[in-house]
Amino acid sequence: MPTTALKAALKVALKTLGCKLNQYESEQMREQLQRLGYAIVDFDAPADVFIINSCTVTHHADRDTRRLARRAKKLNPHACVVVTGCYAEVSARELEAIPEVDLVCGMADKGRIAELVRGLSRVVPGTDPDSARSSGSVPGTTRDRSLTDRPLRLIHEFADHTRCFVKVQEGCNARCSYCIIPEARGPSRSVPMDEVIEQTRCLASAGHPEVVLIGTHLGQFGHDLARPTDLVTLIRRLLEIPELQRLRLSSIEPREVTPELVDLLEEPGKLCRYLHIPLQSGCDSVLRRMNRPYDTAFYAELIGRIHAAQPATGLGADVIVGFPGETEDEFEQTRQFVEGLPLSYLHVFTYSPRRGTPAATMPDQVPHDVALARNHILRDLSERKRAAFAASMVGQTLGVVLQTEAGDGLLRGVTDNYLTLTVPAPAELLHRLVGCRVTRAEGAVS
Repeated sequence: MPTTALKAALKVALKTLGCKLNQYESEQMREQLQRLGYAIVDFDAPADVFIINSCTVTHHADRDTRRLARRAKKLNPHACVVVTGCYAEVSARELEAIPEVDLVCGMADKGRIAELVRGLSRVVPGTDPDSARSSGSVPGTTRDRSLTDRPLRLIHEFADHTRCFVKVQEGCNARCSYCIIPEARGPSRSVPMDEVIEQTRCLASAGHPEVVLIGTHLGQFGHDLARPTDLVTLIRRLLEIPELQRLRLSSIEPREVTPELVDLLEEPGKLCRYLHIPLQSGCDSVLRRMNRPYDTAFYAELIGRIHAAQPATGLGADVIVGFPGETEDEFEQTRQFVEGLPLSYLHVFTYSPRRGTPAATMPDQVPHDVALARNHILRDLSERKRAAFAASMVGQTLGVVLQTEAGDGLLRGVTDNYLTLTVPAPAELLHRLVGCRVTRAEGAVS
């Protein structure tokens, strides 16, 4: 079969697990594959190549990757199944031992996944499924790979997404005792500022009404560049892009929310009144075991200062329950601490041991049922906080990006301060940024 015909016939299915960085990198893969003439199909279709962009933050994420690999082979026993992403980086040998996985691709080679798939095209479709396993594993590490050492691969649009992401940084130099991500993504590296600006302008010009800046350790942007800079400088440059309608920051560490950044939130304009600032625990003894670089007094002062400066700012936090050694008293300290903060919602996670991290071998691992009960308590608290924050917005006019249809002439979207708003609106306003007056809030406030 001629190469061009094979490429035209080849169907590739992509599945993304985990964080916004993975979603951005999957879009890069999708565009590269399409440029080579391959058809992107749904993961439930009998594709010729299945690519799983994996996560390894929890053992559930690892399990999901293995389950997807088995499902792919059931859909097409002759297909090549490729696993890339964080799980592939830290547990390549484990994945290589799975019969359904044909190629394991480390993080350093994720950017050339389309080339690797093209190399697999000679064994699909219609050949002995075991023949594909000769490709084995592509070794690669993020340890010494600068983000300036690779060609710029712009994404021209986010398929099937209204809001889009722009990666400005990846990797992390912190050593939180529970986290495997530094092993998966390596040390902190920044994308050059000019590339971030070009990518943002490209996606804004394509019609995306909101751009979200993402990174493993977002607040470290620019510190490692040849001409060092910082996140606030980048934001100010991006806000000058005429095509940009709205800019949002993803998660940012407490110590990196600078006074200059808080001042930016107060300025009316394109920057969303929203910050997601990980807490992880509201108990100082647990924070010390986690190796987090702040205490509850610092965190409370920071949240209080932001809220005082701009009460309409949506403030979210991550909290981990069931960390090794967490007693009932320590958990209760967390619950009371969180309840007293002007947060608008929580992301609550049940601790998951990660092999190779200090926390995995700590004594007094918390039973799963106890941790799960604590998770439910904080999730209930989160819903009350979300409802209270929504109620405080009644009567205000908020900018909302309308993302989906909600039936009966209704559209649903996200406000700049990260509330979900349902509005009566014609379908032609879908995927647009519009101003909407909040008339009522749903959910009980107790």
